[in-house]
Formats: sequence, structure tokens, C-alpha cells
Amino acid sequence: MTSQYRRTYDFSQPLDDAWEVVTDDTWSFETRSGQAHFESRAEGPTGFSEGSSEVYLRPCSVPGDRIDIALAPGASRHGLFTLGFLTGFEHIRVEVNLATGEIAVHTHEYHKPQPRCSTVTNVDFNTISLVTEKDALPGLPFEGWRVTLLLDDEQVAVADQIDFLPETHCFFGFDGPGEITLASWSITGQPRPRPEYVNVGIWQHERDHTHDSVDSLIEGVRKGAEAGVEIMVTAETSLTGLRYNNPELDNKDLIQSELARFCKAVAETPDAPHTLIGYPDWIPGSEVEGATLDWVKVNRHVFVCPDGNLGPPMAKVHSCEQGLWHGRHYNFQRVRGVEVVIGVCHDGHYQDVWGTGVMGGARLCIHPSAGGAPKGLVDEIRLSNKINHEFGMDAFWMHANNGGGSAIYYPRTTARNHERVIVAAKDLTKENPSYPEYRPMGDQFIHARIRLYDASGCYQLRTLRAGKKAYEAWSSLIPPLVDV
Repeated sequence: MTSQYRRTYDFSQPLDDAWEVVTDDTWSFETRSGQAHFESRAEGPTGFSEGSSEVYLRPCSVPGDRIDIALAPGASRHGLFTLGFLTGFEHIRVEVNLATGEIAVHTHEYHKPQPRCSTVTNVDFNTISLVTEKDALPGLPFEGWRVTLLLDDEQVAVADQIDFLPETHCFFGFDGPGEITLASWSITGQPRPRPEYVNVGIWQHERDHTHDSVDSLIEGVRKGAEAGVEIMVTAETSLTGLRYNNPELDNKDLIQSELARFCKAVAETPDAPHTLIGYPDWIPGSEVEGATLDWVKVNRHVFVCPDGNLGPPMAKVHSCEQGLWHGRHYNFQRVRGVEVVIGVCHDGHYQDVWGTGVMGGARLCIHPSAGGAPKGLVDEIRLSNKINHEFGMDAFWMHANNGGGSAIYYPRTTARNHERVIVAAKDLTKENPSYPEYRPMGDQFIHARIRLYDASGCYQLRTLRAGKKAYEAWSSLIPPLVDV
């Protein structure tokens, strides 16, 4: 079998950002000379919890993978070694007693007897492997997992029909005191569902006239290209601005002319990103439920591709602006191989706008808005934004606001990451000259290289898989994935 995905660590180099190793006084994990020495001094057993001696890895594991741990020959080993998979509050946990050979497989399935399987084996082995496969779940319309434990490639234990989510992270550790030395850790399997990394950026700007706004957008694209940004996000109706009673918002010829000018500039920019912009547009009334007008104006958003062509059209799902009607349809697109879900400003109040896309595979939520300049203290605005974008999506979040306060957010806090804000515009930091008070700082460009594998969409996926009725209802709402 030729594996299409492989990741191996032999501990000859520093660990990369897939690893979360946050030690304390009770345990240590040291890599040197091509080995990793893991020692737990905890009084145990501690049980499966964040307080256990555990190392977490985030390579996005899926059914069909094989995890291999090679042990250092002749090194001391003892204790209850644990390894398996963790996503949200769900787990598959394999226990290997290095002294007695007792084996047990536990899962989060508290409607089934635990452990799911147990046995006793020889303690003289050099490799520990987990092989995962898709497995049927009798009575349910979605697939589960089958996990096989191998010691020196010999099958030791099998747990099947596990109701576990399709994307997960890996872990290993000790329950109580123990010691082990690893020679390598590897994962092999089929291609992952999306790229591991993507470079994303936000161009924050606000202008009084469409022509000036397009000039600013062009500058933002140039900055994004220079920074290697692949997906650029701008604010709601960034092409025209969103100013009530402004006649430009009703001037279709002007809007289309300026749109064409922007697209031409993008095509002429080397290495231009896919850039999300917005503007008022008119669609046939025949395409709008209940419409009695020949043409209906909507709050349209679209990706402009690097060649200047427009991606498939989208609209604000739940409009709240004067003169602009609802788009109705959820926005779910694949850009640069990355599934994204898009809601605009007021759409942020509706968790279904985001949840249905995340259920379908989106791990990047994009939220352009035109909320104007924030008011108050910088730290309070930052905290408020953090709370507003903490819906439990287990996805990355990009918030681009015309008046200020734009930021890119990590899916959750972890033992390693206590701050969910990956990067914020300067006006939302102590670099704001008026800090601690907020004051707009004009055009702002921020960007970051985000690791999509750090998000698994676990909470929305569990909503989708909350039994037969929930699966049938929610899966019918997941919008078709449209390639840009």
C-alpha cells in the first residue's frame, strides 16, 4: 500500500507546531539525540483529563490512518501508557500496562460497557500501532470507527462500531507514574480533507466614495500579494461602502464600472490573492421567493480570483439594511482548496449560518461587516469581539470591519494558546496612539499563516451526528460546496 499522507518525527529536530507539550512539575518530555524521553511522576491513576501527563498532536487524523510509535531499544519502561484520539469531549483511549501487559480500550460511549475491549499480552515489544478504519453503526445513518491495536505488527485488540467524529487529533501519555523513551512517532493514511496551512489576510478600510474605495482595495491587494496572502477578506460592501441615502448605492453602472476596474487591477497584480469584496447588486425577481419586482437589490459578496474573474456570487443571508433584501442561501465555498463559510455583519447573530458550513467541512469562518468604528476601551472591545466570535464552532474566524477592530481568531484556547486572537489590526492593540481609548487608525492590513488542522469542527459535527433524526434534518440543510 502506498500512503498518500505521511508525517514522521524521529526527534532529531525540534518539534513543530503540530505538537502541544505543556509540562509541569509532575512530568517531563525531553527530545535529544533522536529520542524522546517521557517521564511522569504523577500520583496516579489520574484518569483522562487535562491534568494528566499527556502530549497532544494535531495532524488531523481520519479513518484509514495508521499511527506508529517506535520505542527506543533497551530503554527503561514502566507505567500505564495511554494513546489514542481526542476531539472535543470525545475520545478513544487505549491503555497499555508496560509492566503487566494488560490492555484496555476505552471510549466516550457511555451507553456501551467500558472498557470496549480488554486483554493481556506479552510486554516484550518494540512498536505500538493503532490502525483506524470506517465502520458501520447499526441503526444510525452515519459511519463510525474501528480501531485495532498492534504490538510489533501483531493484532492485540480491536474495538469496533465506535460512534466517533470523522476528524480528530492524537495524544499519548501516562495515567499515573511511568517512563518510556520513543524513537519515533508517525502517521500515515489517505490525503487530508484540506490543506494544512493557508495564508490569510484582512484589508480594513472605509471611504466616502466608490472610486476612492476601489483605490484603497487595489492597494490592499498589492500588500496582500507582497505578504504571500492566499485568501484576502475585506469589509461588508467594501467596493462601495455602506452609507444610507448615498446615491452611489443605486448607481448600477458606476458600481459595475468600478468593479471592472478593480478586477483588472487584480489581474495585473503578480501573485494576487483570492479577495472577498462586497457591493449592492441586482438579481432577477424571478430568482427571489415572493418577489413582485423585476429586479431585487441584494447585499452581494464575491471572491475576485487572481486572474480578475469573479467567483460564484453570494449574498448576505439575513439582510438588515434599508433597501437590500435577504440572500436566504447559506454561503459555502472552496477557495484555494480551503472550505470556507461566509456570513455578513448581521449574519453573525445566526449560528446556523456558520454551523451548516462547518458541518459540511468548513474550518474557516469569514465575517465581513460594516459596523462603523467601535467605541470605548481597546481591551473591552477586544474582549467583546472575542466573546462574539466564541460560538463553539471549533473553526478559525476572520472578522473584517470597515470602521476598525478587525482580527483573526484561533478556534479555542488551549494549554499552549491562552489568547484566541492570532493577529489584530493595530487599532485594537496598544499600538493605538489613543490607547487605552479606542480611536480609528485608517487603513489597516493584517495577515497570518493559520494551521487549519488545529480545527476539527467537533461541536457542529456532533450536532450533525446527534442521532438519526438530527442527521437527516441537519444534513438536508448543508449547502452544496461551490468551488471558486
